[in-house]
Amino acid sequence: MSDKGKINKRPVGKLSPMVKMEVAVKKLGKFFVDLLFPEDLKCVFCGTDIPNFDEKPYCEECEKNLPFNNGHRCEICDQPILNEATICDFCQKRGRNFKRAFCPFLYEGKVKNAILGYKESNQRYKAKAFAKMIVEYIQKFNVKLDVVTYIPMTEKKQKQRTFNQSQLLAEQIGKLLNLPVLSFFSKVRDGEEQKNLTFKERRESVVGKYVLKKVRLKRTQNVLIVDDVMTTGATLGYCAGLVYPKVNEVYVCALAREYVRPKAQAVNSRKFSQKSKSLWKIKLLQKRKKQK
Repeated sequence: MSDKGKINKRPVGKLSPMVKMEVAVKKLGKFFVDLLFPEDLKCVFCGTDIPNFDEKPYCEECEKNLPFNNGHRCEICDQPILNEATICDFCQKRGRNFKRAFCPFLYEGKVKNAILGYKESNQRYKAKAFAKMIVEYIQKFNVKLDVVTYIPMTEKKQKQRTFNQSQLLAEQIGKLLNLPVLSFFSKVRDGEEQKNLTFKERRESVVGKYVLKKVRLKRTQNVLIVDDVMTTGATLGYCAGLVYPKVNEVYVCALAREYVRPKAQAVNSRKFSQKSKSLWKIKLLQKRKKQK
């Protein structure tokens, strides 16, 4: 056969120069990221050098002021409780679709700043430390888990952020617990930002946003659903409700729990605040009169 009739084929397994260059650039990029942000050497909250990441991923100075969620709290949703009750008012009146929530911190101070940096400034290296703290907290309760899943994002939102912070957390938690991490849910639409909604509006807005994928579930399985922050629990609760009828138990977790003040207490607080402002104005006017 003449050379003209031969078909030129690239040897199987051999990469083109362009692909080789892309791989090299990615490896180089990862090298510099690891160099600038060595995940096992720095405090996850302030960046200070730490002696032993495996012992705790934060420094002693930060530890003094971290908002640990270790006070009196609800045995179901992990919400701080101000009275002697063991279950908060909401969980007593309306119940939850999950057996228990695990949130090692409150969403404030350095923890809040670290989470915002993690998901809004692409600080993915923090996921390993966050997962470690969540797992250590879960292990205190001696629960049996079989599979880990996570709260999804819409494709549009994930492309904008470039990664799903809850998925990355779930993957690290799965590694630490030696459990499979599976995608159970799809988010079919975005809506108004949850932070701008009231408690009731959050519960209503989440309906229909998430759907359960066609996944094989077993009635004997205990499932852990992962998110980065738990506020009212509307999102985690809704997704737990989608999977709950098909499994044994559903647990949820997040790095931090935002304290949702009871309605009556919030009203009293606003009244007190308004009263304080009025008194302040009166004192200021009296002071000015004396100066004249």
